[in-house]
Amino acid sequence: MNAPESFQVAEGYAIYRPIGNVSLQEAISLVSQAITFARNIQIRRLLVDSTKLTGFGPIGTVDRYKMGEQFADAGKLSVRLAMVARAELIDPQRFGVTVARNRGLDVDVFTSEAKALAWLLDLKAE
Repeated sequence: MNAPESFQVAEGYAIYRPIGNVSLQEAISLVSQAITFARNIQIRRLLVDSTKLTGFGPIGTVDRYKMGEQFADAGKLSVRLAMVARAELIDPQRFGVTVARNRGLDVDVFTSEAKALAWLLDLKAE
């Protein structure tokens, strides 16, 4: 499996910054592929900045559920995921995060890459 475009390995983690005008399902698929790639090359921490993905609007509850399931399945209990998203796409109750966490994915979502990276690299969380 080749690295997804815009996937970079850094010291102790990887960053994925997809760009494009895509459907929500395509966005979910891109992120799931990056999570799977990170897991396959034994990267345990992944930051995904999805702020440059466009082409879809508000995300409904069913879509958040499916997204949480797919991300958790891709992580297979071995990847810690910090997501950066546009504020208008983040559910205040973080339903998708809850779905993924209930399935074993260590994940959180942020509007700032700096906050996401701080959370991702927090050694106390291990």
